[in-house]
Amino acid sequence: MFASRLVAQDSPLSGRRRISLLKVRSASREAKRGLDASAILESLDDAVIARRLDGVISTWNAGAERLYGYPEGEAIGAPYEAIVSKVRWGREMEMVNWAVRAELSDTYETERLCKDGTVKSVSVQISPIKDAEGAVSGVATIEREVRERRPGTGWSPELGEYLRSAFEHAPIGVALVGIFHGSEGNVLRVNRALCELTGRSATELEHANVSLIVHPDDVQEDRAMATRLASGELAGFQFEQRLLHADGHSVWVMVNASIVRDGAGNALYCIRQMQDIEERKRFEVELGYLVEHDPLTGLLNRRGFIREVTQAMAYARRYGGGGAMLFLDVDDLKYVNDTHGHVTGDEVINEVARVVLHRLRETDVFARIGGDEFAVLLPHTSASEAEILGASLLDAVREGCEVTLRDGRRVTVSIGITAYTDDSSTNLSAEELLIDADMAMYAAKDAGKGRVSVASLAIRERPRPGVTWVDRIRRATADAGFELHCQPIVDLAADRVAQWELLLRLPGDRGELILPAQFLCTAERSGLILAIDRWVVSEAIRLIAEQRQAGRDVQLSVNLAGRSVGDRELLRLIERRVGETGIDPASLVLEVSETAAIASIDRARTFATRLSAIGCLIALDDFGAGFGSFYYVKHIPFDFVKIDGEFIRNLPSSPTDQTIVDSVVDMSRGLGKSTIAEFVGDRETVVELKQRGVDYAQGYYVGRPVPLAEAFSV
Repeated sequence: MFASRLVAQDSPLSGRRRISLLKVRSASREAKRGLDASAILESLDDAVIARRLDGVISTWNAGAERLYGYPEGEAIGAPYEAIVSKVRWGREMEMVNWAVRAELSDTYETERLCKDGTVKSVSVQISPIKDAEGAVSGVATIEREVRERRPGTGWSPELGEYLRSAFEHAPIGVALVGIFHGSEGNVLRVNRALCELTGRSATELEHANVSLIVHPDDVQEDRAMATRLASGELAGFQFEQRLLHADGHSVWVMVNASIVRDGAGNALYCIRQMQDIEERKRFEVELGYLVEHDPLTGLLNRRGFIREVTQAMAYARRYGGGGAMLFLDVDDLKYVNDTHGHVTGDEVINEVARVVLHRLRETDVFARIGGDEFAVLLPHTSASEAEILGASLLDAVREGCEVTLRDGRRVTVSIGITAYTDDSSTNLSAEELLIDADMAMYAAKDAGKGRVSVASLAIRERPRPGVTWVDRIRRATADAGFELHCQPIVDLAADRVAQWELLLRLPGDRGELILPAQFLCTAERSGLILAIDRWVVSEAIRLIAEQRQAGRDVQLSVNLAGRSVGDRELLRLIERRVGETGIDPASLVLEVSETAAIASIDRARTFATRLSAIGCLIALDDFGAGFGSFYYVKHIPFDFVKIDGEFIRNLPSSPTDQTIVDSVVDMSRGLGKSTIAEFVGDRETVVELKQRGVDYAQGYYVGRPVPLAEAFSV
């Protein structure tokens, strides 16, 4: 680091005081060995100049003084543009911006103004300067006057021994490629790293055409970009391409290319820097696989399945025909997990997947939708044909699963079936078709499990003879007939309950509690879900106010349905009730799922922005279920990220899940947001979550759902 110097006030370059210093890596290393860094810099023949991002000169060595005639006292603190030819200023800024943006070194030729009024042609190597935090804070240049040039040799004397050494020993592949007449695309010079990257010697590469090492499928694009670069249309460009290794395999690289020009602006050659990104591309492929596949079974996950169903229904709309869908649920898997352990539960899941997959056609699409749920898409299949297949699958699973349970039970599944045609698919979405099959599966469960049920109007709307779901939901909404339970969300650091999520229940005729999965799909279709969500939110605000009066501060979370995201009446209700009760609006957390955001990102963003303006908090629910969630992070204001249980259930034993959770935690921390892990089922998972910095946990291990009266004084 250099000591600051005063600027002579009568200098034509004066007028700004120096406020930043340059760290020179090589000088710093020498300083550690006991040498004077400033002496090293001053001894260099080349001009070494550093400037801040605002263009103010912060370092000016003796070589710069000899080259341009300005003493250090006049140069330090002055604007760099004072020595740049006006006709070259645009080019100068292009190179500065390139070095800052790409964070890479580059070389070019330009003109400089000297103190005596003369103009000199110089070659410049420019590099970014980074501060202690790794951010680019300026640029440094090594500059030398161009006295002679030998076009076509691929190596000009003006680059100097310093640049020659940097070129040869650069850790990434570098090539000089000819662009002038007679040498277009010919490799003029390569470094060791490029030879290692391509498996070829410098003798093989130099004077050969660049197409020798570019993958044949990428050659045309490569030539097109090179032409645009040489014509001056592009100052530089960055793109990914495949190189062809000598043994025939391809290597993905990131190419940074720029043109080196002479003092008159004529193109001399192209410098290509090629960095091996094979590991990154491999990770992208793996991540792309995980986005649409279940890590336990290797089957498609819900996201991938919905994509396939959507495409099949679109095909039916255009060309006619139809298909069917099976929804399979493993009977009593929770019992297996509780009595035999989750390892046995995973074995059951894998066995069911194996048995079913063995009996499907190649054209059928098989997916694991959730913990114990599977779905099958059967193109060009009628409901009756699907019912026959479903019955055969019942027997196959019962007889074919090789998992031995200690109590002698056999593994069974319940199956729901629905069908679509070119007519019905006009009005149904893939999600709605899945809901139909899901409801049919619940009908099979109600009939005694281990059965097949085909979706029908009766199944969709009638839980029992004489009373429809619509009637029951409408009556419960009007008469406050729903019941609320709550599940704790625990602060992992403080080991205390931080908030509670409200859960909806519908009392049955015999005193049983009906879970939302059995009636919410009907509520969604009928539009009654809006009234349900308004009631739940109103009750949440009432409970917060009631507990506040009793001297207790509670934070309650409410999960909103997709149709409620954007409900203006709900927004007005929240504003009105928050004002009437005087509660802290941050005591109310509204959960918005990825599915709800997908329906309309603009509507979801507007809705969340309004809620934030009121002072309520937003949670992104089921985060990571499809990895499209990262898109919504950018567009929706939020406070909590609820990590989908798919990545939590097997967290202690799954390196893949651990990597994904780490990335979500890092992303959330960077944005100043908190993370909540869902479906936490054991102590090992809690330990893992704490080690990985997750803030909160929710699940049966840390707290099961309980009636409000057990959690609060109500």
